[in-house]
Amino acid sequence: MKKQLLCAGFFLSLALPAFAQQPVPSAIPSRADSVQAVHRLFSKHRTGGIVWSIIGAAAAGRIAGAAAGGNSSGNGGGTAVGILVFGGVPAGIGIGKLVRFSNGREDAAVRSLEAGKGLPHYVQRRLKKAKYFMN
Repeated sequence: MKKQLLCAGFFLSLALPAFAQQPVPSAIPSRADSVQAVHRLFSKHRTGGIVWSIIGAAAAGRIAGAAAGGNSSGNGGGTAVGILVFGGVPAGIGIGKLVRFSNGREDAAVRSLEAGKGLPHYVQRRLKKAKYFMN
């Protein structure tokens, strides 16, 4: 019985993947990697700000155009709320991203990183995600 259990265990262990030891990744990325990650972070968030702003402007324009082209007995208050909610909120998010991740703030973050000072908190928090570091 023991021989059968040992043989069964051996054959089952062959079915599982085996992993060799992996080299330990460097715990601290180099300064050049960090600068590149900051550039990628700011670039991606600026792109997101542009997209959100365009979506908000398009939605506001579409709602205003539909209200202007319709009959005059429509609900003006509903149109204003629709423009504000479906156009103003996305545009506000986009403008906020464009301000927070502007070229000037990117340059200031890179200068502070190169000077050995810390990055702003909102940049540090987003850089903890490894997607900005190229492997």
